[in-house]
Amino acid sequence: MTGDNSARWPWWGAVADWRNWRLPVKLAAVLAVPVLVAVGAGVVQIRGYVKASEGYSAMQRMVTLRAGLDPLITAVQAERAFAARRGENAGVDARRFKELTRATDTAAAGVHNLIERTTSLGEVTNARFRDVTVQLDGLPQLRERLAAGSVDLASAIGAYSVVLRALLDFDQAMVGDFGDPALSGTATALHNLAMAGEQMSWQHATVLAGISRGALLDDERTMLEQSWTRQQDKLADFSAVATPQQQAEYRATVAGGDVDGRNGLLQLVRDDPEVVRGGIDLDVWHDGSVGTSRQLGIALRSLEDQLTRAATRLQDETSDRAGAASVILLASLFAAGAVGFVVGRNLLRSLRALRGAALDVARHRLPTLVAQLRENAAPDVTVDPVPVHTTDELGQLARAFDAVHRQAVSSAAEQAELRTAMRNAFINLSRRSQGLVERQLRLMEELERQEEDPEQLAGLFKLDNLATRMRRNNENLMVLSGSDVARRFTRPVALADVLRAAASEIEQYQRVVVQATPSVEVVGYAAGDLVRLVAELLDNATTFSPPSTQVVVGGRARPGGGVLVDVLDAGVGMSEEDLAVANRKIALATADDSAELPVSRQLGLYVVGRLAGRHGIQVALREQGEGVRAVVALPAELVR
Repeated sequence: MTGDNSARWPWWGAVADWRNWRLPVKLAAVLAVPVLVAVGAGVVQIRGYVKASEGYSAMQRMVTLRAGLDPLITAVQAERAFAARRGENAGVDARRFKELTRATDTAAAGVHNLIERTTSLGEVTNARFRDVTVQLDGLPQLRERLAAGSVDLASAIGAYSVVLRALLDFDQAMVGDFGDPALSGTATALHNLAMAGEQMSWQHATVLAGISRGALLDDERTMLEQSWTRQQDKLADFSAVATPQQQAEYRATVAGGDVDGRNGLLQLVRDDPEVVRGGIDLDVWHDGSVGTSRQLGIALRSLEDQLTRAATRLQDETSDRAGAASVILLASLFAAGAVGFVVGRNLLRSLRALRGAALDVARHRLPTLVAQLRENAAPDVTVDPVPVHTTDELGQLARAFDAVHRQAVSSAAEQAELRTAMRNAFINLSRRSQGLVERQLRLMEELERQEEDPEQLAGLFKLDNLATRMRRNNENLMVLSGSDVARRFTRPVALADVLRAAASEIEQYQRVVVQATPSVEVVGYAAGDLVRLVAELLDNATTFSPPSTQVVVGGRARPGGGVLVDVLDAGVGMSEEDLAVANRKIALATADDSAELPVSRQLGLYVVGRLAGRHGIQVALREQGEGVRAVVALPAELVR
């Protein structure tokens, strides 16, 4: 049963196995209960504040939308007034009309963008905006008729008024979305003032139309009186909901010569509609109405600013309350976790220091020390103690680790000293043996010159070859020990001579065929090492091929400079895997002089790699028919 549950819910097994929890998890588990209680107590209160803050943030976006609605209302009213100034069934100034329509379209696009960012509108408000969209979509057709002069003044004013009525209905619907009393009063006052402003704008356009045609229509006279009444009603509604300060600001703003002059002219028209027939100057009426609308716009923007500040203040207050509650909650959590933090802090710090020191020793200090010892450097064997200086169990563990570290360093140093001593012993023995072999070779050369018996002379030649091979083995020991070989050439040596010298240093030199080579010379400092390198390859080739076969060695020019030396046998060959292993061993010895020595059967390849690495020579073994081809690539700087 337990096994089935572990298979179904692996996380449950991890939770149940609490002994393997990380130490921070164990400490956190101890503090979980008080933390959960504190979080549960504070989340409910914070959530309420956040929700209220989001509501005020949504109202801020509606205030921004309301502020963006004003330019659209003003632009449509300006189009209506411009259309009313033309003569009856006359066209319009295309250039000026295009400027006005462009302003309207820009304002409409701005409102659409604000609507897309305002997601808190109610159902009624969204329906009213759809009505606005329908009316705005009809403006292009109305403008075409105006441009063609195919619509009379009254119809044009009426068509624009329908658009403005839809905009103001949308504004009224937004007022209903301001649910907070601190905002709804100013929003209502703002709407009432906008409604009064629309009546003033309609009066402006209607009187302009009457002056343009020379008379007011009967319906226009009646509607003018009704508009005046609605204007006064909306101003009264504004005064009923506006604060005394807002009323005072309105009276101070919407006042002056333009307002008084406009109101006086409007009263003349109301008293005697026939006065529009030459009794009122069109520009005077237009300028006065525009000035009054401008002052009314200032009052509207002031109310909008007040509404924005109020929404921002309320949003900030609720945000501050949420922040304060969050701070209290966090302080409670901190107090609950303080005890656990104080108790666990030193424990975690000590464990981390111990772990970091152990990893540093394993990954950096010991490998660096071993590398320095391999390079015969004088490493720093000082052991820095783990930075845990307490006397508790962790402190005792740190001191035990220091003891292990010191012993590891001491053992590494002893091993390095032993390797150095062995290396020096090999070098000394090789040099002493080398000296004896050189003396033996000189003695044999002297005997060969003095001997006339062919059989005796042949025996001396065999001894000479054997001594030469002994010298090569001594030199290989010196190479493996990391020492330079004393036998060097002071002058460049022909490549053919190098290959013949290499063949003479192996046992079965009779089987080696030296083919024609390029007429190049090998620089003196590399010629001796190249002789030993090729000799090792020839020795391998003759050893691992039938005695009846020949081993061919030759050279050829290398594309791009340098020379390629080929050693080809017809032996048993090597598998792809064995070739890869052999090439890898050569490459390892070429790249790293400190690589570990291989077993005895691989010493020849190791010597080849060591010698090649000294001069930047590349060596590779390849399959060639039934045998193996060894390719030695000499760089251009080694040949002349």
